Amino acid sequence: MAALLRPARWLLRAAAAPYLPLSLRLLAGGPGRPHAALCLHAARARPVAGGLLSQARLHSIAAEKKNYLQEEPTSSHRRNASQFDWALMRLDNSVRRTGRIPKTLLQKVFDNTCHSGSPGGNQALLLLRSCGSLLPELKFSERTEFAHKIWDELQKLGTVYDVSHYNALLKVYLQNDHKFSPTDFLAKMEKGNIQPNRVTYQRLIAAYCNMGDIEGASMILGFMKTKDLPVTEAVFSALVTGHARSGDMENAENILTVMKEAGIEPGPDTYLALLNAYAEKGDIDHVKQTLEKVEKSDLYLMDRDLLQIILSFSKAGYPQYVPEILEKITYERRYIPDTMNLILLLVTEKLEDTALQILLACPISRESSQNDFGSFFLRHCVTMNTPAEKLKDYCKKLKEAQLHTSPLQFTLQCALVAQKLDLAKVLMKALKEEGFPVRTHYFWPLLVGHQKEKNVQGIVEVLKGMHEIGVTPDQETYVNYVFPCFDSIKSVRAVLQENGCPHDDNVFSQAELRSKAVNGNLDYILSFLESNTLPFSFSSLRGSLILGFRRSMNINLWSKITELLFKDGRYCQEPPGPTEAVGYFLYNLIDSMSDSEVQAKEEHLRQYFHQLKEMHVKIPENIYRGIRNLLDSYHVPELIKDVNILVEREKTDSRKPSSSDLESKLEKLKAENQPIGDILKQLILMLCSEENMQKALELKAKYESDMVVGGYAALINLCCRHDNAEDALNLKREFDRLDSSAVLDTGKYVRLVKVLGKHGKLQDAINILKEMKEKDVLVKDATVLSFFHILNGAALRGETETVKQLHEAIVTLGLAKPSTTLSSPLVTLYLEKDDLPAALESTIDCYEKYKILPRIHDVLCKLIEKGETELIQKAMDFVSQEQGEMTMLYDLFFAFLQTGNYKEAKKIIETPGIRARPTRLQWFCDRCIANNQVETLEKLVELTQKLFECDRDQLYYSLLKLYKVNGDWQKADAVWNKMQEENIIPREKTLRLLAEILRNNNQEVPFDVPELWYEEEKDCPTSLPSPVEVNLQQGLLNACHKRRNKDAFNIFLTAKKQNIVFDNEAYARLINLLLMKDNSTQAMQVKDFAETHIKGFTLNDAANSLLIITQVRRDYLKDALTTLKTALDLDQIPSRLAVTRLIQACALKGDTESIHDIQKLVNGLEDSIGLSRMVFINNIALAQIKNNNIDVAIESIENMLTSENQTMDPQYFGLAYLFRKVIEGQLEPALEKISIMVERLANQFAVYKPVTDLFLQLVDSGKVDAARALLQRCGAIAEQIPILLVFCIRNSQRPGKAPVMKSLLELIPELIDKEEAYTCLMKSYVFDNDVASAKALYESLTAKNVKLNDLFLKRYAVLLKNAGESVPFTEPPESFEFYAKQLKESKETHL
Repeated sequence: MAALLRPARWLLRAAAAPYLPLSLRLLAGGPGRPHAALCLHAARARPVAGGLLSQARLHSIAAEKKNYLQEEPTSSHRRNASQFDWALMRLDNSVRRTGRIPKTLLQKVFDNTCHSGSPGGNQALLLLRSCGSLLPELKFSERTEFAHKIWDELQKLGTVYDVSHYNALLKVYLQNDHKFSPTDFLAKMEKGNIQPNRVTYQRLIAAYCNMGDIEGASMILGFMKTKDLPVTEAVFSALVTGHARSGDMENAENILTVMKEAGIEPGPDTYLALLNAYAEKGDIDHVKQTLEKVEKSDLYLMDRDLLQIILSFSKAGYPQYVPEILEKITYERRYIPDTMNLILLLVTEKLEDTALQILLACPISRESSQNDFGSFFLRHCVTMNTPAEKLKDYCKKLKEAQLHTSPLQFTLQCALVAQKLDLAKVLMKALKEEGFPVRTHYFWPLLVGHQKEKNVQGIVEVLKGMHEIGVTPDQETYVNYVFPCFDSIKSVRAVLQENGCPHDDNVFSQAELRSKAVNGNLDYILSFLESNTLPFSFSSLRGSLILGFRRSMNINLWSKITELLFKDGRYCQEPPGPTEAVGYFLYNLIDSMSDSEVQAKEEHLRQYFHQLKEMHVKIPENIYRGIRNLLDSYHVPELIKDVNILVEREKTDSRKPSSSDLESKLEKLKAENQPIGDILKQLILMLCSEENMQKALELKAKYESDMVVGGYAALINLCCRHDNAEDALNLKREFDRLDSSAVLDTGKYVRLVKVLGKHGKLQDAINILKEMKEKDVLVKDATVLSFFHILNGAALRGETETVKQLHEAIVTLGLAKPSTTLSSPLVTLYLEKDDLPAALESTIDCYEKYKILPRIHDVLCKLIEKGETELIQKAMDFVSQEQGEMTMLYDLFFAFLQTGNYKEAKKIIETPGIRARPTRLQWFCDRCIANNQVETLEKLVELTQKLFECDRDQLYYSLLKLYKVNGDWQKADAVWNKMQEENIIPREKTLRLLAEILRNNNQEVPFDVPELWYEEEKDCPTSLPSPVEVNLQQGLLNACHKRRNKDAFNIFLTAKKQNIVFDNEAYARLINLLLMKDNSTQAMQVKDFAETHIKGFTLNDAANSLLIITQVRRDYLKDALTTLKTALDLDQIPSRLAVTRLIQACALKGDTESIHDIQKLVNGLEDSIGLSRMVFINNIALAQIKNNNIDVAIESIENMLTSENQTMDPQYFGLAYLFRKVIEGQLEPALEKISIMVERLANQFAVYKPVTDLFLQLVDSGKVDAARALLQRCGAIAEQIPILLVFCIRNSQRPGKAPVMKSLLELIPELIDKEEAYTCLMKSYVFDNDVASAKALYESLTAKNVKLNDLFLKRYAVLLKNAGESVPFTEPPESFEFYAKQLKESKETHL
């Protein structure tokens, strides 16, 4: 700011001095006259986007020089610096974007600063400076109160304040019109041993002047004179305000004269002070005169200054003059945030009418992309309790001005979120008057708060309000919001009747039914369904019934309910009918279970399926295939035959030959002495799919001489599924005789081993394992898991020799490495027999052979339960000797916890010197979660509270995972309180999980789910790494660089054995390399090690994307979806390829639900990922088609393209991928209906993109006749030149596509005249080295006198030269890139 102190000689002139006000006379110098000073006025010139940032950074530099910071520990200093950067970034981003800071954000930054335990001066300064004009949504008194709260809290936490903090507080007082005593403020500074500086005095002068206290201001000026401090323009501006507010406008105006006579031109700030003074007096004439004067001068008043004048007029009670100032505002884009903030401030000050006047004057674009500009105004009006009638009027005016498309609806939303029932009712009535439907879910935000507090009366009031508006509560309202507040549903009905709340009996009964179903009360469900006389939709009950089935193990009730739904005419009769409805129910029931749950309930499910068979319940074959795939992935293929008996065979496709048809054809060919190999194989495969083992074996015996390898393989698999070991073995021998070099797939070998071992053919099973080794059969992770299931099944049956010999064979042959899981059946054998000494010996034997201790935890638990003290001592001595005392203590601790001996567990964990072992603790947490052991896990968390270096957040995270499984939101909410009591700062994933639990249970989240705002402290190295560590890490990085994944992984294993931990980068590179090489198992091994040894280690975006691609490639789609969720929870952006591959894989499986889940996960991130909306549209349609819901897919696409409210331009609605997959899959019924749809779109709605896409895909797939027929029916395809040319360009980039392009040009000959088309065709010929076709094209074009571009000629010339032929023209001399660029630029110029 420019500030110039007048010369003393002028001030001392006798004529002038007596007429000066006291404040200016004090500026006169005596013996110690003040010096001239020139300062930049930064306050006024600050840009909206940078002030906070630059000021805070400048202060941080100064503050770091303070001695008190040098006394802090280094780690604390780093933490403060990191936290300051985070806070600065969050607040500064808000100011850059909106020119203001929301109170919630400031509160969050303040809370996090306090949680740090030792906030620094930087954070304090930043927080204080944010409590003034940057909070326009708060009243002045609330702002100041917030500032005082920050000041007091941080002072208690040990923050040391300096003069800059006091100056910041003064600035807040001035911006908030806070009345205070400047002398008291100075006394407070003196008490804190803080010396005021020039800024302090300037702001104290401004404080006196704001109160009209010229004497007080003069006193401060006297201080400044004695301290020889320069006086800036800010002082003169303050004096203008001071004189005006004291009623002395003459001296206020005289300030400018004094400045000019002293040789100083008043700046914009001084004029603004004078203009505000006139505005406060309501003197519009002087305001206009002064504005004209400024316009004629070299000075310039910004929009922000004019807005300040409007504020002065409004607060002084002269809103009638606002329009005259609005006319002078230019509304530069950069000042829109200032305008919005003024509007918010006026609403805060109850000057809503003036605020609306300013809002309506804003020249905001009325285009659809900008038509909700008034939202901020309406939201703040609701917050400030603006009367409902006013709000309705504002909504009407905003809509008329096209500043908002749906102001009433938006205001209603704000009222609901703010829990303002009365206002909401008024707005709903207004909406109904306008013909807008009021939905049930509008009332849910009002119900949530009452439900959380179990406020029955509040619930009743809302339900009454719904009735008043004419809205009937639906099932979700009752189930999610009303029922949880009552002890029983009977009491709900009684209370509603008492309070005169009418309800629909049908809706209420169905809601009650869903509630009972969720809680597993199947008796009630059966009773209701039997006696029900009201209309009923099974689809609304399906999800709840599945939960009920899983929570009740009464199989008879399962079967009776399913039979009733299938047979009773009241249910499931609408299309697609009871067969599909029950089929999908069974599929969803099994899909909702985990693999371990299905394995545990195998016998229950088998019994269920057989009961359904006896009840003549049927399911479609396509759904059976889905269930079969699920059971196979859950490692329970034995259940497949039990589901197969439910398949409805009668309704198979009539165009598909039946087994009897094939058998007749087979006999006919045999009689005619024709080859029957293919038909025989086809018939056997069909019989296998029908699980008709007896018929298939008879057929094999009858035509044995004509059997082929594929038929034998299918029969072997069928016999294994039916537990027929004898025939399976005989078939395998015949298979080998037919072709000794033939190899079965891995799954069939495993099933053979399982069935042979189960039936005592142990040597034959071992021979199969040997064959797997000899023929180098691929053994994957799933194979090793299958080996475990085989061994474990034998162990549970008590087959000692089978377990031992098969395990020995598997390990000795090197088919799998000995692991804790694989070897655990060796111990299970004896645990099942209750032979504890033998179980312990087996565990010890495994350690001596393989250095593993399988099931040591379970052995210890059994020993403790039986009180076998000697064996416990023996086990502990062994573990202590081999693995150390710490491991032994943890084993004992977990065993005591598991068996409920919590006192003993407490003694163990309180052993002096014991430290946290994150890997062991996490193992036990995961075990508790898997077994749903709530009390055990709660005790673990409780007992480890004081454990040294224990990651409490991680333990609470595990506890929350278990609460989520059980839907126990009350306990989850209690966890939040416990974490606060322990002063734990939760990680982002913990807060996200807790928020998810609360939201899933329709509860309010008591915190903002934050972005990741802090980084974990890295442990400072205590010593430099050894040369061995350096060499190993360098070797690993070199191997990664050279893409030698095996060498790199071996180095990792070597380091792991030596307890050497590399840095983040080394593990990240290794994981990326392993994933690129499709070694996901090894990658996960590295990831698990890194996570347990490096705090905060996570896979980066690229690694998670590669992992998703690998999992999709291996058909682990659920794992891939989990990986995607994990990446997004870490705020990572997965690659477009990864997300697209996952969506496409789900579509091919017919999994629409997962595609919708992915769509929700990436909502808002599509642009960042680069994901087109068409990816979802294409793949959802494909999934529906795969599920035989062709009509649903067709209707959905057609609606999107013909709807009045289209969300996408039809010309960008590309369905090529969908059409290609339908054609490739030979889905003829779907293709036929798609063809009808696209022709209808073209002929009736003039939407040509879909029909053109279908035409091009038919051409691309070689179906030229079908494409020609389509072109004849819809000639407009030939006119879609841009689409056709894009097709040419894309195909020209792939070799082997020349025939496709030739077919296209034959169908649409006029296309060859297009430069893009013939250039692309030549490019394709060059790709394929097709000289003859290239010559023909060249001659054809030259005969037509077509002017060929240089790129075309260059390609043709190079092709001819490579073929050893002469070039009939002068070859263009430059490179391909040169001519490609030239061609592109010429086209852009023409555009």
